[in-house]
Amino acid sequence: MQCYLEYVRVQKRLAARTLALYQLDLEKLAQFAARLNLPLLQLENTHIRHFMLQMHSGGRSGRGIALILSGWRGFFTWAAQQGLIAYNPVQNVRAPKASKPLPKSLSVDEAVYFAGFANPGADPWIEARDAAMVELLYGCGLRVGELAGLDTVASADAERQGRGWVDLQAGEAHVLGKGSRRRSVPVGRAASAALRAWLALRATPFGAAAPCEPALFV
Repeated sequence: MQCYLEYVRVQKRLAARTLALYQLDLEKLAQFAARLNLPLLQLENTHIRHFMLQMHSGGRSGRGIALILSGWRGFFTWAAQQGLIAYNPVQNVRAPKASKPLPKSLSVDEAVYFAGFANPGADPWIEARDAAMVELLYGCGLRVGELAGLDTVASADAERQGRGWVDLQAGEAHVLGKGSRRRSVPVGRAASAALRAWLALRATPFGAAAPCEPALFV
């Protein structure tokens, strides 16, 4: 173990803090091996998985386990290169998936205040654009990437390049979602009104959007 730590200190120039964590994690693995009456270099894939499950059930996060496994994997890779073991027992071991907490939503009062917010002294062009963006995001359940990919009208070019558009007459938004899958979503009255107000200002001197600019939001 000490030879490996010296190797990564010199060859990989690890920071002292990182080196200390590597040593601590390897010592814990050696203690686990000792409880099994096995030398560290005789641990097998099943032993590593068992220890990983113990850590997970003990409250260790998936990200923390992934970092520990990365250090162990490097150690056993080095040991294999030195001819000390026949294979790396950590090679195919993956940490549990880290949980992804849901985003916090606005309260009803906060949502009403946000939707009704107005700043009369602001640039009317920017106000109209931002209002239309918020109404589409909220009312249609769009992702930011889907919103940014909207064109003013449907076109063969938009289809070919994977962009979307809004059909105000039909009351629908056609967007390109995750996995390059197209979907159509209804556009409600508030979003339609905000879009019409935005389109009325979009090409005016306030914003000077070029006539040939296809993007809905510029």
